[in-house]
Amino acid sequence: MVPKDMLKSIVFFEDLSDEMLERMAAIADLRHYTEGEYLNKRRNPADNFYIILEGAISLETEDITGKKHNLETLMAGAALGFSSLIETESKRYLCDARVITTPTRTLRFRASDLISMFYLDFELGFLIMKKIALIAKRRLLYRTLPLASLTA
Repeated sequence: MVPKDMLKSIVFFEDLSDEMLERMAAIADLRHYTEGEYLNKRRNPADNFYIILEGAISLETEDITGKKHNLETLMAGAALGFSSLIETESKRYLCDARVITTPTRTLRFRASDLISMFYLDFELGFLIMKKIALIAKRRLLYRTLPLASLTA
């Protein structure tokens, strides 16, 4: 549990009412990480959703030779772990999330708690998933725009 005011200052939660923020704060867990630690690993069960409060996290993937590639660097205010909230039979993370600066602090939400809350409050679920869809769209554009230059 974290103070509701901590969530109020985060853009990701800007559309939520005070009551919604209170419920979200009640299930949030403040986590601290050091450089090199992983929040999640690709193909591992996707159990958590995160908001970065401080620091930087590299979203990475591995090519067929085993070399790691940075897809994107996320900073304070960014959300990650969307895979945990997408209802599929076997939820898995799509990339590694490695801490690249110390200190790094996040809010961690257990996906099962969030999904239960979304079924009880459809408006809350809609607002969170709407925000996730917007961020996912931006990330897809960011990652696919360089491909256009390859075909030109």
